[in-house]
Amino acid sequence: MIVLGISETHCATAAILRDGAIVGCASEERFTRLKNDAGYPRLAVEALLRDAGLEASQIDLVALAGRRAYAREWMNRVLHDGEYARQYYGVRLDEPRAGLGRRARKLGARLGLTDPAQGKFTLSESERLGLVTDHLRIGTERIVTLDHHACHAAAAYFGAPFDGAPALVLTNDNSGDGLCATASSAGGTALERREAAPSAPGSLGSFYSFVTLLLGMKFGEHEYKVMGLAPYAPARAVERAAAALGDIFGLDEATPARFAWRRRGARYRVLAEATLGARFDAIAGGAQQVVEETLLRWARLMRQRYGGDRLALGGGVFMNVKANMLLAGEDWVRELFVFPSCGDESNAIGAAYLAYVDLCARAGVPAKPAPLGPAYLGPSIDDAEVEALIRTRDLAARHRVSEPGRIEDRIAELLVSDGVVARCAGRMEFGARALGNRSILANPSDHRVVRVINHMIKNRDFWMPFAPSVLGEREGEYLQNPKGLASPYMMLAFPTNPKRRDEIVAAVHPQDFTARAHIVDEGWNPGYHRVIREFEGRTGIGAVLNTSFNLHGEPLVGSPADAVDTFERSGLPHLALGRFLISKR
Repeated sequence: MIVLGISETHCATAAILRDGAIVGCASEERFTRLKNDAGYPRLAVEALLRDAGLEASQIDLVALAGRRAYAREWMNRVLHDGEYARQYYGVRLDEPRAGLGRRARKLGARLGLTDPAQGKFTLSESERLGLVTDHLRIGTERIVTLDHHACHAAAAYFGAPFDGAPALVLTNDNSGDGLCATASSAGGTALERREAAPSAPGSLGSFYSFVTLLLGMKFGEHEYKVMGLAPYAPARAVERAAAALGDIFGLDEATPARFAWRRRGARYRVLAEATLGARFDAIAGGAQQVVEETLLRWARLMRQRYGGDRLALGGGVFMNVKANMLLAGEDWVRELFVFPSCGDESNAIGAAYLAYVDLCARAGVPAKPAPLGPAYLGPSIDDAEVEALIRTRDLAARHRVSEPGRIEDRIAELLVSDGVVARCAGRMEFGARALGNRSILANPSDHRVVRVINHMIKNRDFWMPFAPSVLGEREGEYLQNPKGLASPYMMLAFPTNPKRRDEIVAAVHPQDFTARAHIVDEGWNPGYHRVIREFEGRTGIGAVLNTSFNLHGEPLVGSPADAVDTFERSGLPHLALGRFLISKR
C-alpha cells in the first residue's frame, strides 16, 4: 500500500508511506527556498515520488491533514509580510473600536458566511482537492481529509518505538481544527481521544507566540529564541515576570481541561500591560516558566485521569526541549517519545499513518505501522550531480576542490585544524533539526567557534546556544540521562556531565549548562558516526558541535546547488559535498 500524506499549513510537507513504513518526507521550503513555505507542497511531492521510484498512479490514498485549508498566498503573507502580520495579530496598545463592520464580520463568521479574520482566505473543498487532482491526475475518491490533532497523535504514537504497547498520547499546539490540545489512550493500532481543549479561550502555543511577538521577534517562528534567551535572566526577575504572566494566562483544570486567557482584551496589549517595566530577558524567562509549569500540570492531570507510563508527544508546543526535559524527569514517565520536528510539518506523517490504518481495516488485513526510525527521509546527494555542478560553475577556478579518499577522516582533520566544516551528504533530514547530513560542524571544545559561526556564517542572535552530536557509546560521559532515553532527533535537552563539560563547552548553553543533544547511532548514520569517531581519535572528544547548514532566516540547504550557494555567501571555510571537499583559497 502506498499512502501520500500532506500538510498544507506553514512549513507545508509531504510524506510517503509504503506498507506501513515512512520511506520519504520533505518540506516544500527546501525546494522553493522560502522559509516555512505554505500551501500544497507540489515540489516536495514530486521529489519524493521521484526518489522512491513511484508514479502518481501507484498511490492508493492521499491523506490531507486538517479539515480545512487556507490559501498559500494568505498564509505566506502572515509569515513574511511584517506590516500585515502586525495588523493581523493586533500589535497595538490602544483598543480598536468595535464598529459595525467588525461586528458584522463576527456575526458572519458565527453563521459560517464569512471568515472571522479579514483577508483570511479559506479554500473551498473543491479548490483544495483540485490542487491534488490536477497535479497527480487521480480521482477525489482517493483523497481523504483528517482531523489536525488526530494527525499529531498518530505521528506521535505510531512513530514511537513502543511496539503497540499502551501509551498516553498528548498533543499541544497553537491551534488546529478549533483545538489546541488533546489527550488520547493508545494501544495496538487504536487511538481513543479522551478529551480535547478548544483553542478559542486560548492555547499554550499562542501564549508563547504572543510573548515572542512582544519581544520583537516573529510569531510562529522565533519561539526557540525565547527559550534560548530565558536562562539568562536573574531568578527574582523571572519569578516576578512569571507571576505577572500567570495572572493573565493559565490552565483551567475542569473536564475537559482548557488553556485560557484570564484577562479580556487584545492579546498583545494585555501582555504589554502585564509586563510593563520588566526587562526583556525576564519576560522570556517568565514565559518559559509559565509554559513549563502549565505543561507539567496538564500532563500530570491527563495521566491522573487516563493512566499510562509511556508518553508520546506531538504538536508544536513540544518543540520546547526544556519543557520536554522536565517531562522526561517525571517519576511516572517510564518511556518518552517526542515526535521529531513535531510542528505542523509532522502532520504529513501522521496523516499517512492514519490513512494506512484505515486502508488496512477496509481491506480486512492487519495494519502494521512501523516506528519512524532514522529521520533521513529526503532526497539524497548524487555524486554525479555534484561533479557536474563543480564543472558547470567552474568552482575549481575560485576554490580548492579535491576528492579525498576518506572524506570523513578529512572532515575530522579540518575540525581539529580549522574548526568549522559544512557537511552535505546522503539523504536530507526531515524537519527543523540538522542531524549531520545538512549540518555545519565545529570543534565543541573551542568556544571561539561560537563567535565565528554567529558572525561570519549564520548571523545568529548572540544568546542562542549550539548543540552537540554525541557518539551513542559516549553519551553517559557527556550527558546526564538516568532513564537512558533515546535522543536521535534532538528533541530533548539534558543536563551535562560536569566532569567532561569543558570538552563540549561550545555546544552547551552557557547559563544553565544544558545541551540539546543529538545522540548518534552508528546504524542510523554510519558516515556521520565515522566523522565523530575520527575526530575522537585525534582529540579524545566523542562529540562535535552541530548546527543547521543554512544562513539565518533561510531553510536548511537541500540540493548540492543550495550547499554551494550558501557556502559562497557565507564565511564558511570548507564544504564537504558528497565525496568532494571544496575549500576557500
